[in-house]
Amino acid sequence: MKLQSTRIKAGAYACVLLLLFTGYGVARTVENEAFVQGCDAFKKGDWYSAMLLLRKATAFPVNDTAETWYMLIASEMYAASYAEAALDCDYYLHSFPDSMYVSYVQYQKGRASFYLGDYEKAVLLLSDFCHQYRDDELYASALFWIAESFFSGYNYDEARALYARIVDEYPEDAKASAAQFRLETIAQRTREEKLLHLLKKTGEAYLSAKEGYEKQLKTYDTINASNTLQRVSDLQRQNSELVSEIAILRAQIAELELHMASIPENADEQPQVNEYILRLKEKARQVQNMLDGGAR
Repeated sequence: MKLQSTRIKAGAYACVLLLLFTGYGVARTVENEAFVQGCDAFKKGDWYSAMLLLRKATAFPVNDTAETWYMLIASEMYAASYAEAALDCDYYLHSFPDSMYVSYVQYQKGRASFYLGDYEKAVLLLSDFCHQYRDDELYASALFWIAESFFSGYNYDEARALYARIVDEYPEDAKASAAQFRLETIAQRTREEKLLHLLKKTGEAYLSAKEGYEKQLKTYDTINASNTLQRVSDLQRQNSELVSEIAILRAQIAELELHMASIPENADEQPQVNEYILRLKEKARQVQNMLDGGAR
């Protein structure tokens, strides 16, 4: 709204000039033709045409005035020709330091720097504007573009303070709603950054735990493998002992069988012999059972 009021001010001035040209019957010379057409394009909001025509008009000394350059700069800003606007602002401030539009040109120079991506320069220029023109109608807008410069440079703390100031101190300004939106955006980004930080810490903790687990698993596998080898060694030793025992037992069985075969069948003390033979057979059976159990 502030920019629109400034635009209306420039348009009103152009209308006065047109009336003067018409009322006094000034000849439609080449030098004033471009100026008149440029003013007409400016009133219509045809910024590109206004920019070209007013640029052409300034080539003539009669049109090299603060008012012509004022409208040219405004046209360039509306047409997004920021590099040209920045250069013309420098020319204006050097050539017309006492003009009533100096504050406006300084403001637009700061905005042009912002749109050109030179945020540091924009902050300096607009801060200087705010320092010099505390009561200017563009003051809140200047604060907003300073905040935007900080925001674009990811300096959210500085930006947040300025946006909040606009909302609190200039709630009726056209930039108040945009400042409020930025405050909500910063709050959302802050929440997202906290969430990302939490996810990062959680991820790091997970990776650390996973690494520790894998290290412990490897240690366990090593110990387990060592235990397995020890157990195999013990089983092999036990098996070797068992084989030796089996050989001994088989020898005992063979000895018993030979001994039983050597006992005469008609011995005088047949009951005792029979009992002895039974004991020998029982011993042989026990030995065989032990042998079979060991084999299993």
